[in-house]
Amino acid sequence: MNSHINAAMARIQAIESRLGMLAEQAVPPQPVAPASTPVPSASGANLGASPAANRPFDVAMAQATGSVGLRPLGPGQFAPYIEGLITKYAAQNGVSPDLVRAVVRQESDGNAHDVSRAGAMGLMQLMPDEAHSLGVTDPFDPEQNIAAGTRLLSGLLHQYNGDVSRALAAYNAGSGAVKKYNGIPPFPETQHYVKRILGMLGQPQE
Repeated sequence: MNSHINAAMARIQAIESRLGMLAEQAVPPQPVAPASTPVPSASGANLGASPAANRPFDVAMAQATGSVGLRPLGPGQFAPYIEGLITKYAAQNGVSPDLVRAVVRQESDGNAHDVSRAGAMGLMQLMPDEAHSLGVTDPFDPEQNIAAGTRLLSGLLHQYNGDVSRALAAYNAGSGAVKKYNGIPPFPETQHYVKRILGMLGQPQE
């Protein structure tokens, strides 16, 4: 009787072993996909990053660390709607569109809702009194902001006979400061501001 039991147990084990082999053959092992690695852009930014990453804090950090301005300047810098406004109002006010692009990039990096610690607002960072004097009712509206900012920049260029450095210094620190120091004021922020924008334009600081 024991011999029958042993034979039956051996048969059961053989069947279980065969079933295990068949199960392994029916479900082939799946290759493990390699972890996706974000592809950095030329500026070191993740091309797959969410647009939400472009927040005021990120822009301020980029400006502080000097990473703003590493992308080549030219059409296509911002969204097509913003680019269209830059082209339109630069032409209307006789200002280089690249100069307007550089100011927008340095001021807000294209963030229409950016607000500085001093209270400057929008793409070209208009101060409340400037916005009011230029007839701006909504400084966060891209068209109103670029129209007014470009007009202001054009007026400063005329005031300083085309001297881009002084016009930029006045845009940042005010005409009073430029007059007081008879040139670019010795403020680190303004010195950096002028240098950065001239660098974007490929011009040496005058």
